[in-house]
Amino acid sequence: MDWNKTKSIFIIVFSILNVFLYSLYLDRYTESENLEELSESSVDEKLKADEITYSNLPEDVKGMPYIRGETKIFTAKEAPQENVQVNIQDGKQLQVAYEEPVSLTGEAESADALDAFVEEIVHEGSSYELWEIDKEQNKAVYFQNFDGETLYFSKDGKVTVYWNNDGDIVRYKQTMFTDIIENQEPKELVSAITAIHTLYQKNLLERDLTINKTELGYSVHVQVSEDRQMFVPTWHIQAELSDGSREDYFVNAVKDGVIELNKQEEETE
Repeated sequence: MDWNKTKSIFIIVFSILNVFLYSLYLDRYTESENLEELSESSVDEKLKADEITYSNLPEDVKGMPYIRGETKIFTAKEAPQENVQVNIQDGKQLQVAYEEPVSLTGEAESADALDAFVEEIVHEGSSYELWEIDKEQNKAVYFQNFDGETLYFSKDGKVTVYWNNDGDIVRYKQTMFTDIIENQEPKELVSAITAIHTLYQKNLLERDLTINKTELGYSVHVQVSEDRQMFVPTWHIQAELSDGSREDYFVNAVKDGVIELNKQEEETE
């Protein structure tokens, strides 16, 4: 038996087989790419058919890192020193009640007047930004931000301001994160349109809906310890429904999954 000849035949056969398998892989890969593109296109067509519109989506989005922060422990010195009763719940929530209501500078219950109050009176108030004004419950909610990015719906990074029927401030509550640092190198983020597609494919978007805000921020990802939390980059997508009401959606900007944030109303004291 000519072993060298046999070996050469085996080498040729295996080379041909490798070429065949590689070509088969390329065909399958191309098919999957085409199917993915078709799927994206199909979602866009369905969005249009359902009259779900959007415009001015962020482009060329840069990567963002995970971040983590420590829950602040408050002391009475971080509250106003006059005309107040101060309580600190579990060391983490500063509660300030005014003995005599405080009038706002400017139009009562307006965003500008509330912003001015928070920035001037609340401890490090400039590190919070307005989320919503609830005129039915006479309150406004502010979320803490880090490096210009909002920390959405974290109970440990929030200010809630309350007023009476005359529009005068009667009390506020504050929680806060300190020592916020970037945890890792920036992560590549999914695009805004991909986040919208995810919401649609999860049947979360109603017909005749207008997406009027699409922005990046952070939401709680994991509780590292009792006083430390880690945050993940998050798409916030705000929409106006057909009845004129507002709806807010949140999508994990790293792993592209819908995030259900706690949006329950605070209990009225």
